[in-house]
Amino acid sequence: MTQSEPLHPLEVPFLLHAAQLLPGDPQVDDYGPLYAAVARVNARAMDRDIYGSVYLRGAALLQTLVKLPCLEHSNEAFAWHSAEAYLTLNGCRLDYPPKEAVSLVRDAATGAMGVALIGRQLRAWSGS
Repeated sequence: MTQSEPLHPLEVPFLLHAAQLLPGDPQVDDYGPLYAAVARVNARAMDRDIYGSVYLRGAALLQTLVKLPCLEHSNEAFAWHSAEAYLTLNGCRLDYPPKEAVSLVRDAATGAMGVALIGRQLRAWSGS
């Protein structure tokens, strides 16, 4: 895998499956954020990826889903688990303290951390 081309691009069915795995199987209230997240993560400009590493893509996914709630409940958990699953799918397993992951999600939600810092933290938690 090269950092500029993940093995698996993000798709809406992947996110829908991730939502089904959450406790309580929350229903989608708004499909727009799912499509926005996919478009953002897979975005290209002038033949270049907007997010040049899988970690930045994971960060963009996390930030988009946490800032644009789309489920009837569990949106923060959905954002985290979707980003973690996307990274895992692309060969990047995370090893992290759960309390720090919760803080990361909350910082992403409030805007205290942007995509670059989120991506840096995800990379730090990756064994690859």
